[in-house]
Amino acid sequence: MQQAVGIIAEYNPFHNGHLYHLKEAQKTGLPVIAVMSGTIMQRGEPAFWNKWLRARIAVMNGIDLILELPAAFSLRSAEFFAQGAVAILQATGCVKYLACGAENPNYDFKTIARITLSSKFKHQLQLGLKTGLTYAAAYSSAIEELSDKKIHLNMPNDILALEYCKALENTSISPIFIQRQQTGYNESSICGSIASATAIRAAFLEQRITQVQTALPPIVWQKLSEYHKAAAGYNEQLLWQLIKYRLAMLGTEEIADSCQCSEGLENLIKEAVRCSSLSEALQCCTKKRYPTARIRRLFLQLLLQKPRHYFEQKVPAYFRVLAFSSTGRQILKVIKAQNELPIITKLGNNPYSMQSTSLKEQLELDIASSNLSALLRMPPQVYGSDFLTSPYYYDTSDTSAG
Repeated sequence: MQQAVGIIAEYNPFHNGHLYHLKEAQKTGLPVIAVMSGTIMQRGEPAFWNKWLRARIAVMNGIDLILELPAAFSLRSAEFFAQGAVAILQATGCVKYLACGAENPNYDFKTIARITLSSKFKHQLQLGLKTGLTYAAAYSSAIEELSDKKIHLNMPNDILALEYCKALENTSISPIFIQRQQTGYNESSICGSIASATAIRAAFLEQRITQVQTALPPIVWQKLSEYHKAAAGYNEQLLWQLIKYRLAMLGTEEIADSCQCSEGLENLIKEAVRCSSLSEALQCCTKKRYPTARIRRLFLQLLLQKPRHYFEQKVPAYFRVLAFSSTGRQILKVIKAQNELPIITKLGNNPYSMQSTSLKEQLELDIASSNLSALLRMPPQVYGSDFLTSPYYYDTSDTSAG
C-alpha cells in the first residue's frame, strides 16, 4: 500500500519557511499529502489568494496532493481545526506521519496531549479560570502543574502541534516535529529569506516587491505575478459593512443560533453594530477571555448565514481535491480504493443528490465561503468558482508544466 507523510497548512501564501518544512518532511522518503484551508483561514478572515492558486503553487513546489479542509473546520478553534484536518489524513488510509512545525520541537507533545485529555487537567483548568486567568494562561498553568515542567505553550505552532497530537491519539499516524525557522507567526517585518505570511501579505499590499521576492520561492512569485495579482487580499471596509448589516438584522438570540457564541458573548457581539470599522469592532469585542481570532471567526460565521450546527460538525464528509502531481494521482487511486469518503473533483449541477446531510452542510459552507470571498476581492471575482474550477494537475515528468 502507498504510504505518505501529511502536512496541515494554509499556505497563505506558500513561502520559504513552508518550503523548508516540506523539505524536512520529504526526508521520510514518502510522498506528501497536504490538507489546506480553503477560502476561510483559521484566524477568521478570507484567504489572501484563492484556494485554487494557493494549491497550484504548493503542488508546483513539491506537495503531491492538496486536499481542502472544509470551512466547517477551518473556521473554528485550533482544537477543531486540528481534529478536522487529522481526520482527513486518517481517512486516506495511507498517511504514516504528520509533519508538525513547532517553535519548541523538543517539547514532549505526545505526553502533554495525554495530560490535557485527562479529567485532572480539566479540573485544574477550571481552577485557573476561576482565579481570573485568561484561558491561554490557565491552560499553560494546568499543564505545568500536572507535568512538573516549565512549559510555555504561548506560541501558535506549539499550540497547533499539541492539538495535532491530541487529534492523533486514536489514529495510526505518528507525529514528526520540525523546528519553525526564525520569524514568529505574526512577525510584521521581512528581514531575510524567512518571513511570516503576515509580513509577506503586508509587504505585497504595500508594493515592497523586493522584500516579498526575497521571502518566496522563485516559482511562487512568478505565479503570483502571473495569476490573479489584482485579486490579492480583500476589501476590509466592505467586509465590515456586510457584517454590520447582519448584526443590525439579528437579535441576540438569533446571533447565538447562528454562530458559536458562549457565556452570553452574543450580547457583546450585538453591541459591535455601533462601531464604524472592523478594527474598532474587534477592539470592542476582544476581552480578557476572547481573543481577536475568535471574534473574527464569529463574525464570519454570522456572515455565512447558516445555522450554528453547521459549524459544529464532528468529522469531514468528503475529500475535496484541489491539486495533485503525477505521484498524487497514484495516491488518489489508493484513497479511492479505501472507499472511506467520497472524492470530489468538480461539482456537478446537483452536488447534493444522494449524499449525506453532513456532506450537504459542509459543501454548502464551502460554496458560500468561496462566493463571499469572490465578492470581497479587489476587483470582485466571478461567483461559483467551486462549480467552474477543476483540480490542477502538475505533470512532474513535464518540466514545462505550469
